[in-house]
Amino acid sequence: MKKCKFFMPLVLLMSLVACNNSEQKVLPEFEPFTFEATDNSTFEVKVTYQRIANVWDREVFAKIEWLNYSNSFEGYEKETMDDDGFLRMDLDAAAKSIVAEYADYASEGEGPMCWYSMDQTAYFVRDDRVLCYETLVESYTGGAHGGQSLWYESFDLETGSLYDFGYLFEGEWGAALREVVYERLNKEYAILIDSAEMLPVSSSMALTDAGLLFVYQPYEVAPYSEGIISVELTDEELAETGAPLVWID
Repeated sequence: MKKCKFFMPLVLLMSLVACNNSEQKVLPEFEPFTFEATDNSTFEVKVTYQRIANVWDREVFAKIEWLNYSNSFEGYEKETMDDDGFLRMDLDAAAKSIVAEYADYASEGEGPMCWYSMDQTAYFVRDDRVLCYETLVESYTGGAHGGQSLWYESFDLETGSLYDFGYLFEGEWGAALREVVYERLNKEYAILIDSAEMLPVSSSMALTDAGLLFVYQPYEVAPYSEGIISVELTDEELAETGAPLVWID
């Protein structure tokens, strides 16, 4: 699930927001969308997606819901037109498009069963000011082993904006941050990176109550046997690099 650019026509956003558009202090409430499909032990697809049940309570919830849907189902998104002429996300159709792809994988050979799993959870940090999604995606289409990736999204509940932490690896503080992350990774894991300068930007990052979690998928900086690896730096440790902490400032 790579991050995609956010694009939503105004009419689409309006279709997600009901007349009760009060900006009262309320938190998202979640209603899991689950989907399972299998066929003769040739393929299996399981999806658990955290849908915002009270999406009409605040306009920012609609913004968050649409972006989370787009990122979670990137490449599989489906929309339908309702009776009022507005586009709405179609979770069933999106999940079925995943099924169609893995059914095709299964039909290409007589090897082990192909499978796909998305397991998403939602939680709050920073005194309920930030909504985080954790999405674990695992799949197998053949070969020695399957693939897995762990993705995080952190949303500001006041604005509905998705935090982009990539700037931490840039600017005058980027080198200092790489040093800190590299040293921590090298201490805890058997990484394959020879120096801090070679350390890539974390593919996924998430706010925690104390700081920021830096995540690397298998093969990004370590062998597959290490799995998904991560380190957490506190706000204080991050501030020492000279980087501005946009979630505080």
